[in-house]
Amino acid sequence: MPVTIKDVAKLANVSISTVSRVINNASNVNPETKKAVLDAINKLNFKPNRIAQSLGANAFPAIGIVSSSRFSNEAFLPLILQSIGEVADRKNFEIVLTTAKDENQEIKKCLSLIESRIIQGIIILSSRINDHLIEKLHEIKFPFVLLGRETNDRIADEIYTVDTDNFTDSKEAVEYLFKLGHRRIGYIHGPLKYVVSYDRLNGFIEAHKEAALPVDYTIIQDGGYTIQEAYNAAKKILSSQTPPTAIFVNDDLKAVGVYRAAYEMNLTIPDDISIIGHNNYEISQILTPQLTTIDVPIRELGIVATNKLFDIISENEVEKRTILKTKFIERSSCRLI
Repeated sequence: MPVTIKDVAKLANVSISTVSRVINNASNVNPETKKAVLDAINKLNFKPNRIAQSLGANAFPAIGIVSSSRFSNEAFLPLILQSIGEVADRKNFEIVLTTAKDENQEIKKCLSLIESRIIQGIIILSSRINDHLIEKLHEIKFPFVLLGRETNDRIADEIYTVDTDNFTDSKEAVEYLFKLGHRRIGYIHGPLKYVVSYDRLNGFIEAHKEAALPVDYTIIQDGGYTIQEAYNAAKKILSSQTPPTAIFVNDDLKAVGVYRAAYEMNLTIPDDISIIGHNNYEISQILTPQLTTIDVPIRELGIVATNKLFDIISENEVEKRTILKTKFIERSSCRLI
């Protein structure tokens, strides 16, 4: 099996971008680091790809965005891509959006982009439980930033991340409903293979535990990926023998499905059922009544993550984990009982 640039990076204990700079005789490399890389190249008998090398120190200015198969809705993607694109454009970088049908193909495509030197860094737009792409990028020391939280304790402290506190946000939203007198609260979550869905559900459960109230799992439903799936979940919850007085939805887009289900069942919001969403998409203000929700600074998430990635690529000192503040937005979809 031929030796690759990532083998050299691993042996020299540096990033792939550092190996590239040494190969292309860039001036901004520490002499000791350069010697370590050259020693590794000689030891492994590494032969740089001539086409890639011909790009010189000015390797293709682009960063990769990993998004496909990582979302339980599509509303987040255009918002985050716009903010990432603005920062990249100021740096005269392009963005390369990867698409893949599954996790294995996702890893193969990212490694192909890396080995071809088409990208100099990656932003992963959300994390899965046991995320193998994150583990692989960490292993080869390729610059990347995760929008989310890494669940592998072995490497979690070594991953650069930008996130919000999904656990606490969900917990506080449920506590708000408790203050309004609600004791039986339904919950519609996203697929639990995503860390964000997992954390938000656990925040919902923790609020009940701290209030010494039981969690009724029959009124907790998976809202899937679409408004239709959220609608189906809401129908199940609202048709239960003892329906809740409130429903917390892990995403504003899914709340649309809950509104539709309530309307079809002749339930008035908030008189018959209170609803809280999450993310504060534009649609939360268009719904009638306007949706109480949690404002997630999506634009800031993209800007901070992209600036952090460029700092990593430039080997500047940067903090590992950044948590951005959210804001609870009280509108008209909940009432005191």
